Amino acid sequence: MANTLLEIWRDQPKFVEAKSFRQIIQLAGDGRLRDGNGTSQELRDWLGVIPLERLRGCVDECLAESFDDGPLALQDATNEIGARLGLEVTRGRYRGVKGEIGNDGLWRAADGFSLLVEVKTTDAYRINLDIIAGYRDALVAKGKIEAQRSSILIAVGRQETGDLEAQIRGSQHAWDIRLISLEALLRLADVKEELSDSETSKVTSNKINSLLRPMEYTRLDGIVELLFAAKKDLEAPAAVAPPIQVELPGPSSTSTPTEIERARDNAVVRIGDKLGTTFVRRGRAVRVSRDGTKRLVCLASQRYEGPGGSNNYWFGFTPAQRTFLAEGGQGWVALVCADSGRIYLVDWDLFKNWLPDFWTTPPAPAKEGDVRHWHVYFNDHGSRVDLMKSGGGLLVDLVQFLI
Repeated sequence: MANTLLEIWRDQPKFVEAKSFRQIIQLAGDGRLRDGNGTSQELRDWLGVIPLERLRGCVDECLAESFDDGPLALQDATNEIGARLGLEVTRGRYRGVKGEIGNDGLWRAADGFSLLVEVKTTDAYRINLDIIAGYRDALVAKGKIEAQRSSILIAVGRQETGDLEAQIRGSQHAWDIRLISLEALLRLADVKEELSDSETSKVTSNKINSLLRPMEYTRLDGIVELLFAAKKDLEAPAAVAPPIQVELPGPSSTSTPTEIERARDNAVVRIGDKLGTTFVRRGRAVRVSRDGTKRLVCLASQRYEGPGGSNNYWFGFTPAQRTFLAEGGQGWVALVCADSGRIYLVDWDLFKNWLPDFWTTPPAPAKEGDVRHWHVYFNDHGSRVDLMKSGGGLLVDLVQFLI
């Protein structure tokens, strides 16, 4: 049996990376995109796990070159951007069929608001807005969406969309339709991926998604609040300093933030190989399997000088990360030593029982709802790795969790 595109990508990543998007489509199934066939499923599975920059390259190729199935592949890539924004995506048909609703995608937010999505490579041709509005009416009639909690989003390849904007403004559908370039969608997805894994980042993420909906812009406070929240969240340090109760002489490694992130990304691949799955980035440290059944929080730390010649590592685990793991199926917490690449992988069902024993910020006896971080701290002595309790004392030897 021939390997799927995803299997080829896992086993021969350099081979796949050297291929154009058009060539990659030809590696999937029979090489032709059709509604409901294996090629489309393989391509969507692959788009779901590749880095965002690779996804951007796929979009750019579809817009820069004309090739068979290019518009269909662009439709799939655009729907994947919606998934990267944290929206529940229902993919539409490639080609219209009598009796079927012909929208390209349907994106649903956590609050239930739905976006009927249409993908256009260019605005060179006039679009029949009545047909697109008819798709929305049909979905309302079938009970798939609510009229008052839905709108239309047209995603276009070109940045210069003056003619289409004028067409929308002059139509009876002006309030229900919004227009966005694919580049802008990719930028929003990029911001979404860089948000820290905190409770406030959830609010910021929801505000980002709300930009895709029709809104009244007479008062601009909401947009200013979003920009401020995103700036604050993106400036949050990736590394968490030790709690105030502990004094360390400082980091003994020179791992840069880029190197720490690279160590995290490499660890995610190794963990995926061990667990037989491929994880997709959903935040700075959170990952989810393509089918949504497995969740991972991957924490990375530089090395600190410790007593007795030991190497110390500090990680911050947040309430938002706990919620993320608690809401999923199987879950794990990974502790990655950025300088050495060592990975300690702990099942969530076990890790959650350790939380009461960790230091917190603010320090205990702070109420649980006030906790910003649990501090995961261990001393690496070589032959043993001591995970420490707050106030001192050994919690467990982590060597058994080394992969």
